[in-house]
Amino acid sequence: MNRTWWIGAAMLLTAASAVLLPKMESLHSSAVRVHGTLETFSPGSSGMVLSNGNLVDAVGGLDLSLSIGSVDWEDGVLTLDLKVTDSSLQPKEVYADMAKTFYFAFRDTENVDQVMLRVIAEDKWLGTARLLLAADARRRELSPELLGELQTADNFPLPGRLKAAFRISETSLWKNQFIAP
Repeated sequence: MNRTWWIGAAMLLTAASAVLLPKMESLHSSAVRVHGTLETFSPGSSGMVLSNGNLVDAVGGLDLSLSIGSVDWEDGVLTLDLKVTDSSLQPKEVYADMAKTFYFAFRDTENVDQVMLRVIAEDKWLGTARLLLAADARRRELSPELLGELQTADNFPLPGRLKAAFRISETSLWKNQFIAP
């Protein structure tokens, strides 16, 4: 066999691959084909890489109702304290800020795998701070649907499903002060 035959065969194989591979992909039954675009919170998406150098600017740019008390970054874990200073604050505002924080961490960054979030009631007159809520959210265990439910949660107690998904712990102060029976 001569050299031109091999070159011709390689060109024919390349052209056939260009035509057949997209057709084979369209035959594949997947969640993307059934539901359209499938959004996930997987590492490696084209978000920012969070580091100690850009931590303050990145988290400070969040549009939150609550003020940020402290923030820390270490080995894929973002630790954040949100401060409640107004007793007339509605629970839905707290839930929305929690969701915004999780959206930022899991959608807008590549390297945050876990968010440990505390919501703290701060009394400036007495100089005290008390824990209201705590959450421990992990990228691989959350879906956009769960985050959407948290963001649109009303002033009622959160359903057990959301509490379990975000590992939310509520103190008696939160239940007595903000969630009326």
